[in-house]
Amino acid sequence: MSAPGSDEGRLRLLPNRPRPKAGESTDSFVRRLALANHLKPSYLRGYLAGPPDFSPRRRLRADRLAELTGRQQDVLERTLADLAPRKKTPAKPKRHVTTEADKPALFAAIREDSTVNPELPVQRLAERHRVSRRIILQALDSLTPPPRKKRAAVKSPTRERAQAAIDTIINDHAAKHGGQPPTVMQAWERLLDECDITVGFATVHRYMSDHPANSPSTLASHPDRTAGNILALTRQTFQSNVFKHYRALLTALQRDPTRHGLDDSFAANTAFILGLDAGTSWNMLTGFQEWLVVRLDHGHDLTWPVLIRHLAPGGWIHPITPHAESDAVTTLYRLLREYFDLREQPDGLAVIFKNYQSWLANQAWYQFETPETNQVN
Repeated sequence: MSAPGSDEGRLRLLPNRPRPKAGESTDSFVRRLALANHLKPSYLRGYLAGPPDFSPRRRLRADRLAELTGRQQDVLERTLADLAPRKKTPAKPKRHVTTEADKPALFAAIREDSTVNPELPVQRLAERHRVSRRIILQALDSLTPPPRKKRAAVKSPTRERAQAAIDTIINDHAAKHGGQPPTVMQAWERLLDECDITVGFATVHRYMSDHPANSPSTLASHPDRTAGNILALTRQTFQSNVFKHYRALLTALQRDPTRHGLDDSFAANTAFILGLDAGTSWNMLTGFQEWLVVRLDHGHDLTWPVLIRHLAPGGWIHPITPHAESDAVTTLYRLLREYFDLREQPDGLAVIFKNYQSWLANQAWYQFETPETNQVN
């Protein structure tokens, strides 16, 4: 298979070429073809879309798929359900849609027409006003149009599965990139490559455009928030997604530290969490030490692992005993959960530092004495 960008000469056959199944979708066959040859489905899909841009969003070319698989193009088009070119059908005349605002005037016009021409049957009135017989009967029966019935949302198992996977992708990407959500292309490619889900690019784009982590339209569902607070709202959503990821990771770590290459000692657990915090540019535990100082009511010059030891049942014990070490590990994860609860709040970090500043102001050693100026008589 020649490299994308240089499409010269005949395409090379793929080493492994599974047989297409009758009625199978093209995306399903391309995925099986990619996995059989250790390729990413999104890469192979883009390659089959062909030059000049090799975009995986474009429709696949049947001739390129035939060359890569060594099969006849007409056979592939008959076998795969959606590979054959779509036949152009004549455009249907647009149906006249009556909006809710136009209905009172429409009903009045129908009733007036029926009064002036009482001999007109319902079908004739429907044709003259370009509406259904049901609308005519409603207008003749009442002056007030009935409220429009709400259509039940069409449930699609594939779409619901895709939406859940997209939420996971957004949370995972935000946790690794400081709250920044993935692009639509990144999310769509991960659905193809990692989640075994095939949905249209437009479907992913529509869902992510309305996602609270990615769209100012979230204000519509929060009428109490002004446009000036959109940054705070978006930041809150990012923080919620990020801390959700941290919670899941630390819960798994507490339940089974050996799966992460750790023992159950306090030192090993704190070292792992310190490394995790360093990987987030020290953003994960911002304010954690100050929050612990306020809880303990002293220790502003201590690191947070030492503060945890002081806050554990029995207080500071040195050298640490096995029982005290177990209590310290339990206290560590309990306090982390409480700290994350506060950090997820819109003003959580501000509250932490405000409380710490108030605590500092009440400490005698923190008070600055103003020297009296000598007065010269």
